[in-house]
Amino acid sequence: MVQQSGEIRLENVVKRFGDTVAVKGVSLVIPHGAYCCLLGPSGCGKTTILRMIAGHEEPSEGRILVGGQAVAGLPPARRGTAMMFQSYALFPHLTIVDNVAFSLKMRGVGKEERRQQAMAVLERVQMAHLADRVPAQLSGGQQQRVALARALITRPRVLLLDEPLSALDEFLRLRMRGELRGLQRDLGITFVHVTHTQPEAIALADLVVVMDHGYIEQAGTAEEIYSAPASPYVARFMGGQNVFRGTLRAVRDGIALVDGETGAQLEFPVRDRPLPAVGEELFFAVRRDHVRLRRGTGDVASLPTNTVPGRVVATEYQGPFVKVTIDRGSSEEFVVHVPDAEFLADRLQPGDPVLTSFDAERVHPLRQDFYRREQGARPYAEEAVAA
Repeated sequence: MVQQSGEIRLENVVKRFGDTVAVKGVSLVIPHGAYCCLLGPSGCGKTTILRMIAGHEEPSEGRILVGGQAVAGLPPARRGTAMMFQSYALFPHLTIVDNVAFSLKMRGVGKEERRQQAMAVLERVQMAHLADRVPAQLSGGQQQRVALARALITRPRVLLLDEPLSALDEFLRLRMRGELRGLQRDLGITFVHVTHTQPEAIALADLVVVMDHGYIEQAGTAEEIYSAPASPYVARFMGGQNVFRGTLRAVRDGIALVDGETGAQLEFPVRDRPLPAVGEELFFAVRRDHVRLRRGTGDVASLPTNTVPGRVVATEYQGPFVKVTIDRGSSEEFVVHVPDAEFLADRLQPGDPVLTSFDAERVHPLRQDFYRREQGARPYAEEAVAA
């Protein structure tokens, strides 16, 4: 039997709660069999989108299609989706096997058949040996597996997960992250996973969708989102990037010359990158691990291009690298990831003067229409559709 498509398509979806607009004209395609993470801070609209796909909320405007079928007005049970809630929502008085089999009972499936199906799904999530326990007798990770089994027993085309790892400790979170990804690949169905944790999204997703204030800021692969953020917001939210603000002074021989906000002289190759007019503000980013750091001082005007002075504010040991936070007199936070061996050979202390530098080829220009949302336009909607 050919599996039905689990492609999800959102077309100009708007969701209002009274005077509050929680989702603002979102368009997105999640391919069948993809692992998609909706990522963003609290209140950005990601859980509202998940609930609209599930059928627990209906869009105020726009369309949602699952497998090519418009699902507006359909109850959750007829959408081909299953939802795993953040709280797990297990019935405390039922055994594990009866929790998993509950939806089949509601559909009139006989006791023996539903038990067999429930045990088969529990085997898949390695919980069959605890089938006769009740939820209170299980750990958080075990309860999560039961909730997952209960969602999967309906054989959905799409599995929707609302912050599924947030209640787990760090060790279990890392373990379950790997198990979720392996299970999704094994099942071949579409997973849509809501999270506010950047490393979780990067580790799991084929498609990362970064949201803010009801908009999609960027949708792409984990590598694209992390290494090539579209806007200053995405660069800051994902971490790992230093955002620079400056004024375009000139373009000469394919090189953009920029006056940094602290007076530093900056440059990078233009290639086919769109730039603002000369004299206008622009933003660009450089990854934290692509910045060099050394002790030293100097007048900013006389330093080499792409060299910025500053003082160490704090250091934080991260194992393979040391996170060094630097005050460079800018409105933007500035962080360098220094390899641990290099840092430990010459330990920097708060207050030490330093020089930071980077190669022009490492610069990633950011969208120059960053503020158009505040000007009333809907940002990036036309580019948020991932084919």
